[in-house]
Amino acid sequence: MKPTKQSSVIAAGLALFSMFFGAGDLIWPLILGGATGDKSVFSMLGLLVTGVSLPLLGLVSMLLFHGNYRAFFNRLGKVPGFILLLVIQLILGPIGSIPRLFTLSHSTVAPYFPDISLMWFSIIASILVFAFVVRKQKIIEILGLVLTPMLLLTLGSILFLGFWNLPTAPSNAMSAFCAFKEGAGVGYNTLDLIASFIFAPLVLSHFIPVENGVVTKQAVKKMFQASLIAAALLSIIFIGLTLIAGHYTQVLPPHAREERLAAISLYLMGPKGAMFSCIAVAMACLTTAIPLVTIAADYVKNDLLGRFGDKLPGGNTLPALLVLGVSAALANLGFMGIANMLSPILQVLCPGLIILAVLNILHKMFGLNWSRAPVYAAFAISTVSHILNVA
Repeated sequence: MKPTKQSSVIAAGLALFSMFFGAGDLIWPLILGGATGDKSVFSMLGLLVTGVSLPLLGLVSMLLFHGNYRAFFNRLGKVPGFILLLVIQLILGPIGSIPRLFTLSHSTVAPYFPDISLMWFSIIASILVFAFVVRKQKIIEILGLVLTPMLLLTLGSILFLGFWNLPTAPSNAMSAFCAFKEGAGVGYNTLDLIASFIFAPLVLSHFIPVENGVVTKQAVKKMFQASLIAAALLSIIFIGLTLIAGHYTQVLPPHAREERLAAISLYLMGPKGAMFSCIAVAMACLTTAIPLVTIAADYVKNDLLGRFGDKLPGGNTLPALLVLGVSAALANLGFMGIANMLSPILQVLCPGLIILAVLNILHKMFGLNWSRAPVYAAFAISTVSHILNVA
């Protein structure tokens, strides 16, 4: 039976959600809620601004460029565009998202498999991911169709049980504005804004029909509808996780912040139920790593190596091994170690990326050609601001 237009939009929205929903989307709302207590409502609102609306902005801007992120970033100039794209690929790949997925997967299943160290888990996870990367994309799509509903079911169960008998949130002395600002800053750390620039081409090529190389009005409509579905799912998960953590962190036994999901699951569901949910989340994280490794390996082969990449034996095998090797090594920094390394980069990078997305939308819609100066100014201001804050 041929799928209906509506079912294809829903499938695209679920696929887009599964690509976005990685380690940062799962753990940062839990960290945020635990830190803001009874102000978690305000911090959650800040998280929604930067963690949901900004990725949606990035998707729309990339859609107008037909998913061509090289043309998108080269509006800053060929060399600056190349450097910016390289930094984004590194953050989304081997120095950011992929090792974070390994660390979160390990911390989630560690209570049930305590003998597996983070180092060995990262090696095993790399082998598992590599086995799927070198195979056909259909295998990945099948896994996604199974694991995404499973992820939503397990997280939904945790949230339902959590809200059923919600304890009182601890009082927090910070103001509502400070809590909102804290949430907005955490939204950068999910990496969803950066991911939107790289994931948009995948959505267009795999889920939205492109006729004769041109994105049609119907394709734009379906892409936007799919993006709204993904944004709605992300919003629901962010709201639930932030509020649950705001109320439950105080009653949990001592734990590392990256272990908060496992601690909440154990508290609400007991050992058996928590084990099922934690393994499902860990597998979903590893499945998210598969397209990320594929994207990074393609970038290394096609953009960094150029014509030499076509001469590599085994296609993307060697680039994928390189990406996974670096990811496994950096995973041993731990979730917060990676977060502390990325935080200053994101604080400098994200304001300029937001302005670039807005100006590129204005360029496509109204012919505005003024883009370099405002973006460079944003990078300069955010850099100076970060230096002053550190000092």
